[in-house]
Formats: sequence, structure tokens, C-alpha cells
Amino acid sequence: MFLSQYLKNNMTTLYDIKGSLVGLLVVLQLAVWYPLISQNQEEMEHLLKQKDLTRAEWEGIKMQSKRIEQVMFSDVLWATQEITSTTDLIATQLKLEGVASIFEWQAWLERVEELFALGVMLASWKLEPNGEWGGRLLFDIKAPKKNREYHNWLPTKLRIGDFVAKDWSLLSIMRVGEKTSALLEYKRHRHWVRQGSWLPSAGLSVETVSFDQITLMSKDGTQRALIVRETGEGNE
Repeated sequence: MFLSQYLKNNMTTLYDIKGSLVGLLVVLQLAVWYPLISQNQEEMEHLLKQKDLTRAEWEGIKMQSKRIEQVMFSDVLWATQEITSTTDLIATQLKLEGVASIFEWQAWLERVEELFALGVMLASWKLEPNGEWGGRLLFDIKAPKKNREYHNWLPTKLRIGDFVAKDWSLLSIMRVGEKTSALLEYKRHRHWVRQGSWLPSAGLSVETVSFDQITLMSKDGTQRALIVRETGEGNE
């Protein structure tokens, strides 16, 4: 009788110990696995949010691409617009090309950016002899946003200061074969230039180079002539 009771008590104690041990092991397992499970869940939620964001951006690009295909700037006769790349029949790249004054370019690009969210991929500019700018710009089409940063895609500053003759000196002109070069000094900085050279700091290009003078052209087509004189002098 006593032995039976003793064994019964021992078995109860053993069951209690095993139960406590199992509970402890479960707690330890949870302590080990919970951070991993929690991290995986956070990563999954992040991926789902990223997927939803990507889907929303693509829907925005699709909507904007349709608008780009529909909007034609019929009053801008000097330029062309062309869809150059598509994905799943959706326009993804836009090219603008034309020749006009810097002021006409500014007005048109401001209209374009006001209507569409674009990112410039390639910009090629050339100053023509008449002072107009030939431009070719390639854009990728982005998802539209309510607040967009304004971008200045023009090749140079729209306005510069007045031409100050004393800032310029034509130091010498050198001719080698059929190529003529000139050594200019502008605000104490010297530059070797040829016909077609662009001086970004002054906002002027070199229109002509002759045996005793050069002609500079501003963005609006205004021409300025410099002749060879003593250092520190210039001629408008």
C-alpha cells in the first residue's frame, strides 16, 4: 500500500517535471524562432508594399503615356515629338527635337514639364549661325506626382549680363593651313578658340575668325566683334 502510494506520487512528480520541461522547451523554441518569424513577416509585408507601389507606378506610367500620345503641340511648328520606345504597347520614352530661340525652347519645355513627369536621358544642343538652338532631348516617362521638382533642361543660362568690352582682349590669331585659331582673354582667363567654339562662362559662341578679328554671338543672335589690340583692350 505504501509502495503503491509512493510510486503514484513519484509518477505525478515525474509528469509535472516532464510537463514543465516541455513547456520550457516550447518557450525556448519560441524565443529562438520568433525573431526569425517576425523578420520574415516584416520582409514579406515590405515586399507586398513594394509590389503594390510598383504596380501603382506602372499604372501611373500607363495613364501618362496615353496622355502623351494624345497631346499634340500643334502650335509648336518648329519641333517634333516622337515615342521612341514602348513596353507592352505602353510608351516609355519620348523624344523632342527642333530648332528655335532659347526663349521658345524654354516656353515649350515648361509646358511639357507642367503636363508630364519626365526624366532626361540624353540632351544634345547645337547653337546655329542665326543664334537659334538645335536641340534633341530623350526622356523616360515616369509616374506622375502631385509635387514635382522643376528641371532646367536648357543648354545654358537663359539670361546673362551685358557685354562689357573691357572684360575682353583678343591677344593673337594663328593660322595653320586652313584652320585659324584665336587666343582670347576673358576676365583674366585665356582661351584658344576656333569658329564654332562655345564659351559657357560668357554665354557666347565664336561665329567667325579672320586674320585680324573674331565675331562672337550671343544666344539671341546678337554679334560682337573683337579686333587684335594691346592686352586689356577690346572692341564691341
